[in-house]
Amino acid sequence: LSEFWVPHRSELLRIEAAEVFRIDAERDYVRLHVGETSYLLLQTIAGLEEKLDPEAFIRIHRSTILRKDHIAGLRHDGLGVWSVELEDGETLRIGRTFLPKVKSMAGR
Repeated sequence: LSEFWVPHRSELLRIEAAEVFRIDAERDYVRLHVGETSYLLLQTIAGLEEKLDPEAFIRIHRSTILRKDHIAGLRHDGLGVWSVELEDGETLRIGRTFLPKVKSMAGR
């Protein structure tokens, strides 16, 4: 998947996958975050994950997929809880199910 066609007002916009830095699940929809804007797309996060390039995107939680090049680091918060720190300083928790895959991305 190299692009998304998303409804916006009365038109369809083409969004390059490379422009999307975060994808959040919202029931049967996903919210694509592009810069300061976000777009809602009728698609499940599981279905979208299968179509995305695994070299560019990684799922860190049951409701979150991130673009790998926007990850600044990983942080251990204690008691087995890990978080991803993004380039903008935001911190997102890594789900236990996805932790081994995220740590393997970092060579651990």
